[in-house]
Amino acid sequence: MAEMIYTHIEPSEDYVNKTYSKTYLKNRRTNSEYKKLRVNINNHGILYPIVASCNNQAIGKLDVGGQRMGIAIDLCLNKIPAILYSIHRKTGFKGTPITGIDDIVKICGESIKSEPVYQIVVGAIKNIRWRNNYPPDPLKN
Repeated sequence: MAEMIYTHIEPSEDYVNKTYSKTYLKNRRTNSEYKKLRVNINNHGILYPIVASCNNQAIGKLDVGGQRMGIAIDLCLNKIPAILYSIHRKTGFKGTPITGIDDIVKICGESIKSEPVYQIVVGAIKNIRWRNNYPPDPLKN
């Protein structure tokens, strides 16, 4: 059964390696945008979750948030916010169920609507519903 949850996960270089090219990974710490984001995260924490597909505790390629994941690793953060989804199975993680886009706004606040995370999650919800013969809503138990 499909699932989407909000949770916190441990940062891992493996997730970043699945998302970015080796050239980017080698040069990321010298990128000016990366440096600005790193200062912001160091001062304010990670404001918006990463988004990734996940099946049975195996996180796939990050849909959004690869730079945040890399910065979390650089800053030695233990946990980062994440929205994990699975089209056909359970994610294998415990967390707050997401059954619609209103849940994302409740969790992250109205400002998330202007972030790439929002559109990725909307698309994932639509994809889950479409692949699971919506209605009924497959995100609800």
